[in-house]
Amino acid sequence: MKGARGFTLLEVLVALAIFALVAASVLTASARSVRTASQLEDKTLAMWVADNRMTELQLADTPPADGRDQGQVEFAGRRWSWQSEIQATSEQAMRRVTLWVAADERGASGDLRERAVVSLSGFLGASR
Repeated sequence: MKGARGFTLLEVLVALAIFALVAASVLTASARSVRTASQLEDKTLAMWVADNRMTELQLADTPPADGRDQGQVEFAGRRWSWQSEIQATSEQAMRRVTLWVAADERGASGDLRERAVVSLSGFLGASR
């Protein structure tokens, strides 16, 4: 009777090493995908906050004055900080608005414009 043929210890170790390398690369790709999805969610929500603020400015009964303003809003179960800057343009009846939105994180410091996830620029009519 001939001896049964099986895998040697070396073959098993090589197979395990290959499996470990493949598993590590799949986990790395999965982690990167989750991080990218989280960043896209942050940008999408921040853009909605900026768009909502721009709409509020456009629908205001009295046009906002030139200068800076800032505030906070809760949206999608999270707190967001926003800052707006309204400037005159070469067209008398138009004002340029730039909005910056950042996630309101604990311990966050520094200029909101540097921490901003998104910025949005638009124009408002200066008078009605």
